[in-house]
Amino acid sequence: MELAGRLILGAILAGAALSKLSAPRAGVAAMATYGFHSATMRSVTFAFVVVAELILAAGVVAGSDDAAYAAAGLMALFGLTLASALMQGRAGEPCACFGSDSTVSGLAVVRNGLLAAALVALPTLPS
Repeated sequence: MELAGRLILGAILAGAALSKLSAPRAGVAAMATYGFHSATMRSVTFAFVVVAELILAAGVVAGSDDAAYAAAGLMALFGLTLASALMQGRAGEPCACFGSDSTVSGLAVVRNGLLAAALVALPTLPS
């Protein structure tokens, strides 16, 4: 059960990163939704997110509990960032969560919360 969870959650993390890379200009531009107004900060933030998701995906699949907990923290942070954007009236703006078509929404906040919870629970699943 744990292996299946690791493969599924790792694939979701990797899929999020790869979907961002499929339209990098849109992903970089979406960072403005979160208050990154300079082109440099948008690019750096976008690169950080993609690299973090790929590294954590590999760690989760490889069986690292630390990677699962770190990925849970990252998903929680993303969820809080999305909630903040919603509270600032940015619903419907691009979020770059899963590619260029993703937008800020309550559903995106819930999705990130569920991913964070699943990643926290992952190390407790039976092998």
